[in-house]
Amino acid sequence: MTLLLLLLYAQPINTFSEENILAFADHLYIQEDYAAALNEYQRYQFLTDSMRSDIPARIVDCLINLQRYDEALVKCNDIKDEVQREFTKGTVFFVAQQYDSSRTHLIDIREPYNKEANKIIGLSYAFEFRFQKAEEYLSLPPDKPTYKKPGLGALCALFPGGGHWYCGRFGDGMFSFFLIGTSALLSYYYLHENEDIKYGICLGATGLFYIANIYGGINAVRNYNYYQNEKYLQRIIE
Repeated sequence: MTLLLLLLYAQPINTFSEENILAFADHLYIQEDYAAALNEYQRYQFLTDSMRSDIPARIVDCLINLQRYDEALVKCNDIKDEVQREFTKGTVFFVAQQYDSSRTHLIDIREPYNKEANKIIGLSYAFEFRFQKAEEYLSLPPDKPTYKKPGLGALCALFPGGGHWYCGRFGDGMFSFFLIGTSALLSYYYLHENEDIKYGICLGATGLFYIANIYGGINAVRNYNYYQNEKYLQRIIE
């Protein structure tokens, strides 16, 4: 009898209604299952005649998290509010590391997105290591990075290992010094032993090692400066 009453009074649940599809999509979005959420939002968008205003932005966010940036930019056009649309486009370009395009969309953004837009603009300059420009939009940590000079690195590298020592890479500097020194001593030894072939091989190796040492000295400076920028950028992000 109880079972019969349940069958008579039970209301059918339409799992394919717009409301249930949207609720399921929101659940997937909160769970950060962006691929599945995107499918459900697009299904809802296809079925509904009156779409909730935040759905286009959520679709764009799903596409951003899926790294489908070109599609995200196209979907931005579904956002009705012009200011939000431009802000969202700028955000997509920023995440896609197209910083010039990002700034183009964000530079004149009005409220309520202007503060967040300025933050993204500042970060875009910071990711390009243009910290002086980033400071116009962000409050940066103290003690900006100091840099080594590539020209001075090359000058120091005229002495074997000097370019590496200039950058604080003492192990690499000692390796270059002993490598070039050893090949030079072998060249000198074979010269006095009148072993011309061995002398020519060792002399050629010494020349190659010496040129590589100068290039390594310049490259060490570039790596040092890049590392300083990266460390300061991490401080900004934190």
